[in-house]
Amino acid sequence: MPPDRNTSKDTQANIANPKPRSPDEYTVGWICALPKEQTAARALLDEIHPDPIPPLPPKDENEYILGSMGEHNIAITCLPKGKVGTSEAAVAATEMMRTFPSIRIGFMVGIGGGVPPKVRLGDVVVGTPTGVHPGVIQWDFGKEEADGSFKRTGAMSNPPRVLLKALTRLETIHDSEGTQIPEHLDSLKKKWPRLVPKYTWTESLKDPLCAPDTHQNWVVWFLSLFWFGLGWLIQRKHSDSDNASITTPERQPGEVRVHYGLIASGNKVIKNANERDTINESLGGNILCVEMEAAGIVNFPCLVVRGICDYADARKNDEWQEYAAAVAAAFTKELLEHTRPGDVEVERPMKEILDQLKVVSENIATMNSKLDKKEDLEILDWLTPIEFGEQQTDYFNIRQPETGQWLLSSTEYKDWVETKKKTLFCPGMPGAGKTILTSVVLDNLTSRFSNHPEIGIAYIYCNFRRKGEQTAQNLLASLLKQLSRSRSTLPVALKNLHDHHKNKGSQTRPSVEEIAKALEVVTKQYERVFIVVDALDECQISDNCREIFLSMLFQLCAVSDANIFATSRNIPHITERFKGSLRIEIRAHDGDVRRFLDAQITASNEDILINNRDEVTAEIVKVVDGMFLLARLHFETIRQETTLKDVRKALQIFQAGKNATDQNVYDSAYDEAMKRITDQNPKWKNLALRVLSWITLATEPFTTLKLQHALAVEPGQPELDNENFTEITKMVSVCAGLVTTDEESDIIRLVHYTTQEYFERTWERWFPEAQADITETCITYLSYSIFQCLCTTEYSLGERQRLNILYNYATKNLGHHARQSSNRVIPLLLNFLEKWDAVLAWVQLFGYNTEYGKDHRRYSQVTAAHVAVYLGLPEIMVHILARGVDIEATDEDNRTPLLLAAEIGCEEVTKLLIDAGAKLETTDDDSRTPLLLAAVYNRKETAKLLIDAGANIEATDEDGCTPLSLAAAQDSKETAKLLIDAGANTKATSGYRRTPLLLAAVYNRKETAKLLIDAGANIEATDEDGFTPLLLAAVYNHKEVAGLLIDAGANIEAKGRRGLTPLLWAAMWNRKGIARLLIDAGANIEVTDEDSRTPLLLAANDDCEEIARLLINAGANIEATDKDSWTPLLLASKAGHEGITKLLLGTGAAVDASVLSENGYTALLWAVEGNHEGIVKLLIENGADIYVKDHKGRGSLELAETTMKNYIDPRRNYREEIPRLLRAKFQMDIELGKPAPEWYCNWESRAEPGSEAGSE
Repeated sequence: MPPDRNTSKDTQANIANPKPRSPDEYTVGWICALPKEQTAARALLDEIHPDPIPPLPPKDENEYILGSMGEHNIAITCLPKGKVGTSEAAVAATEMMRTFPSIRIGFMVGIGGGVPPKVRLGDVVVGTPTGVHPGVIQWDFGKEEADGSFKRTGAMSNPPRVLLKALTRLETIHDSEGTQIPEHLDSLKKKWPRLVPKYTWTESLKDPLCAPDTHQNWVVWFLSLFWFGLGWLIQRKHSDSDNASITTPERQPGEVRVHYGLIASGNKVIKNANERDTINESLGGNILCVEMEAAGIVNFPCLVVRGICDYADARKNDEWQEYAAAVAAAFTKELLEHTRPGDVEVERPMKEILDQLKVVSENIATMNSKLDKKEDLEILDWLTPIEFGEQQTDYFNIRQPETGQWLLSSTEYKDWVETKKKTLFCPGMPGAGKTILTSVVLDNLTSRFSNHPEIGIAYIYCNFRRKGEQTAQNLLASLLKQLSRSRSTLPVALKNLHDHHKNKGSQTRPSVEEIAKALEVVTKQYERVFIVVDALDECQISDNCREIFLSMLFQLCAVSDANIFATSRNIPHITERFKGSLRIEIRAHDGDVRRFLDAQITASNEDILINNRDEVTAEIVKVVDGMFLLARLHFETIRQETTLKDVRKALQIFQAGKNATDQNVYDSAYDEAMKRITDQNPKWKNLALRVLSWITLATEPFTTLKLQHALAVEPGQPELDNENFTEITKMVSVCAGLVTTDEESDIIRLVHYTTQEYFERTWERWFPEAQADITETCITYLSYSIFQCLCTTEYSLGERQRLNILYNYATKNLGHHARQSSNRVIPLLLNFLEKWDAVLAWVQLFGYNTEYGKDHRRYSQVTAAHVAVYLGLPEIMVHILARGVDIEATDEDNRTPLLLAAEIGCEEVTKLLIDAGAKLETTDDDSRTPLLLAAVYNRKETAKLLIDAGANIEATDEDGCTPLSLAAAQDSKETAKLLIDAGANTKATSGYRRTPLLLAAVYNRKETAKLLIDAGANIEATDEDGFTPLLLAAVYNHKEVAGLLIDAGANIEAKGRRGLTPLLWAAMWNRKGIARLLIDAGANIEVTDEDSRTPLLLAANDDCEEIARLLINAGANIEATDKDSWTPLLLASKAGHEGITKLLLGTGAAVDASVLSENGYTALLWAVEGNHEGIVKLLIENGADIYVKDHKGRGSLELAETTMKNYIDPRRNYREEIPRLLRAKFQMDIELGKPAPEWYCNWESRAEPGSEAGSE
């Protein structure tokens, strides 16, 4: 289990570790710009909370520190490192409001530059309304007027009313009793002694305006006095005290004063006193502080608090920053102590103003940022290096003109192109020409829509030879990259994804879910999107890659207008996934085959073929039966014939094999090709077999140059001879048509997937010593004299790989090929191990390229025993052990050879080490024993060896996890069964007191969960938060595990935190599948949580329409109320959930119920205030009382007019639609003879043109 991100040893030593809370329990948002500001905020928390349950949504790019001050639960976030300014603050605030919907007030707390003479270093400035200005104004945002003056239009909303009230109270207390800031800093000293030198006041902090350094340059001091005087004059000029003199009482060292007034915010750092004072003068001399972030959160109900760290002039330095951050945080804590939680609760939640903030933040980001093209390209390359443009060019170039016209002319294809949200699936037999037709489709799309920038096209060519790089993450990332690259500016979703992970460190990569979410956002920016995927059957199935990719692809179609075109062999699982889609069976069209053969005959320059063109073409077309590849192979056969008789004989043989199975047909054709190869002269035959063996058995695709290097290596030679390179054309020609090169990518490859399958079955027949030959080549290459030394820098290591094109491959794959080889390679490897400098160079690159990091220094502690484990050969380990090496020596990760062997899964090597007496309970840096590592990586056989040798099956790592716990969490089901059979404790608990079954529920390990249940695991076990396995499955939306637990008899009414049952969790988090399972199992649909909320109330509040429909169909009470008398209809109307509102009205929900504690609003009044036009219309149509008044006596029309005047969302015009609907209803009632109420007549008379009510 990974450690909680909000806990540390320091935290555990200083602050109690409370239980996790729900995101909706946090009511205070706190934003910092710098990590040092966040450090100060965290240090002053009374409690630090662990991650919430349920977990935070992955789409939130912020990182949070959660905790509490007094009775207030607080979410603290910091802008990404190196990213400051108004637009970054806007993004952070937006994400925070989405994640913590109950936040009602906020703070922007940190450091700023003070404007002397009133403000001094170490003081606190609080942004409060001054004159016509709110607390914060953006000094660099506005427009130039006709007279040349500059009018500022960027300003922050006034702080929340509750905070202004608390400020008034606090200022009064300060006047008589002084501030509590010193006491809070004393508390910080006791709790966090490591922070004392920088975050508390010391004598080393010198204020140049109070005690200038005698050694300071006198010119700088003179200028400081000058600007100080100018600032004083400006303050005096604009003073309200009629030329009253300004006096500054004597201060004590470390004394903190709090100032209330105007803060100027902008997008650049002010380092010039002249510029600072110019800004101040332009704003009436009222500025107390300048900073860089606050104006970005214009609609965040926020108070800005700044500790003064400099004077925004040429003497700007970092000495005061930490202390200034601490005093700002201490003041904020003091203010919260005087802010009543009940006052906070009545403020509007952030969720209600999220749309307004989103618009403003996007506007600010657009106006204030200019993306650099080079930066954009770097971000695209960071996302994924995978490109498919070269493949598209190669495939399309080798097709004959007019190929595939039958497909483009088909009804299905036309329907697919012309209709949104369509999927066209094109299965076909192997070698039918699916890939060439895919290239034709892509060319048709790009040509058709070349002048339509709002139509996006992205494509993928799956390749069986690129399984290592074509993961689900990389395939989705490639689609995102292509669609992002086609936009005029880099999409914000991608930039945010990059910044989020870049700021976490270069090792961090986005998850599948994160990429899919960004892909969804970018896809929706287009009018239409076409996604083309070729050869889904070649997409790897390991790690569930193909299933994940398909699921994400179909999910994208469900939420967007994307069209999908896909090809595949007829594999039942894939075919089933496309059930219901448009479908065209791909077969080699006779006309396409004729065009191909005609071109090949012409290019051959063979008279015998040219003179008998029609006969040859007709006979081959007859026998290929829809398999384009077969036409190519057959042509390669007859091209070698020298007489017409032999040509016709070959054609007859083709005809005789026509009725064989696809595999037999191809095998016969490949056998014939191999016969031609082996019949060549010995040199050509040897070259062909070497080429085929490298291409077949290499673990990755080879370029022509890399293969030339491999073939040029001569055993026993100390260096590569550049005169020993084979011509590319010769490498291809000797292989009888089985090998081709892609011109754009320069990859040399087998002609087809079926060719690879053929050689995977028959390679030992054709080149049985190939693995040993490749191993010898790798050893020879790694032993070259130029590799007999280590690289001292990362750059030199990179240059070594770049200049020696086979070095990287030989390093990574030496062990792989050696393990597949005969014993012939053992002496060669032992000889290599004697060249320790070369071995260390190999280990240096091997360690650099693994998951453990990119550190070129990871080699110094490796021993020969570690090297033997990396190679995975028992024969080598026997030799190493005979030398008497220390088998308990550890590498840089504190791993002994046995720990490394358990992690890698080398059974025979593991047994040798155990027999040699290796310690079974030794641990690595994470306190994991060999058995714990075997469990993590599902090394079943290794685990069995360790258990049989007496390894402790109840050993625990630093998180308290046993081997069975780790096996359950990591889905190591084979190892889990082994451990259960060995008697492992199924009730053992790890972090959060979770049993293996609870972990299986968290991580969706269905098969492991079943093993545990069958073994008697407690299905009602609870973790420290009271969650049962079924509750966790519901929280994390793991439907299969939930179904398994329900079938096993799990309590479907179990309650966890806040009284939530599995059904309540499912309703709140829109888990439709789990909700159906629970309802079908008899779950109580009227169950309530501690706030008396039923599942339907939760679904209505969170816009879970499908859940609501499911519950209503099951008989849920549509008039149920929570403890505050909210009904589902009231919640949906207030939140603007039109679909649920319509659903509830359609089932007879009471339209005029009201919430007594919330202004007496009915559903109509909530919809009117929220500008939910569609809901207003629905309610009126369903008989809502338009004459109802709230507790202030305001009718619906008056409320609409009042709200209209204060509404600032530029996307929607409130000024007509809702009042028009209401007036139309009033007029209709009047026409029907119903008298208008007196308040309506009075209101309408006041709203005549020119009156106050009617003026804007």
